[in-house]
Amino acid sequence: MKVTVLGSGTSSGIPTIGCSCVVCMSTNPHNKRLRSSIFVEKGNTRFVVDCGPDFRYQALTYGINDIDTVLLTHAHADHTAGIDDLRAYYMIKHHPINLYGDADTIENIRERFAYCFIPPPAHTTVPQLNLHEVIQGNSFTIGTDDKVAIMPIKIRHNSQYILGYRIGNFAYLSDVSEIPEESLMLLKDLDVLITTALRFQKHPSHMSIDEAIGISTVINAKKTWFIHMNHDIEHETVCKALPANMSLCYDGLTFDVND
Repeated sequence: MKVTVLGSGTSSGIPTIGCSCVVCMSTNPHNKRLRSSIFVEKGNTRFVVDCGPDFRYQALTYGINDIDTVLLTHAHADHTAGIDDLRAYYMIKHHPINLYGDADTIENIRERFAYCFIPPPAHTTVPQLNLHEVIQGNSFTIGTDDKVAIMPIKIRHNSQYILGYRIGNFAYLSDVSEIPEESLMLLKDLDVLITTALRFQKHPSHMSIDEAIGISTVINAKKTWFIHMNHDIEHETVCKALPANMSLCYDGLTFDVND
């Protein structure tokens, strides 16, 4: 199973509009971060986790010519604002897209993208979406020929609970402020973990670098990649200071993992 990091940045993206800090002005491509998302491929099964405002550019950049499914972590705009661009897969490939999320996220999508759920006219360019509500801790399977088992993982994002996903020996946990004990039990024996490390200072909605190192040490995946970084984080400097089995994601990072 191949994983591609489509974006590794926080909600504003890096560079941040109007900012002239060292990271935003950097020419190092690893300091240029689109909104966080990943693309996963296993044979004919292709899906993304989250679909933010950079999705069209990400799909063109990384050759995502078709997908079956979108897994949504939560409904915030930096994770869902690209949903309208899913229309292309219906226009060109002539099939709907399955969207999975928890009850709050599915309700939010149905309201914000209400035009997608009104019976469309012939030859429509409206995204065709099949919504699926999932429950934290209850696994489900996507794909037909090349099936992939997905385990939704409950994580805390400030005052709300959202979803991360375990996919075989890989887990993706974006926008984490805390991981409940029962969820840690579902994250044993990982080969690869991707999780949040927003900045150096504490933040109510996201783990800091130190907090991310601490929780990653507890989970003890063979390899941990940090994601959703803001413009305080200079890629090369921070990577050098991290433990040996931890590093920062960057846009375009790819790796293979067992499912």
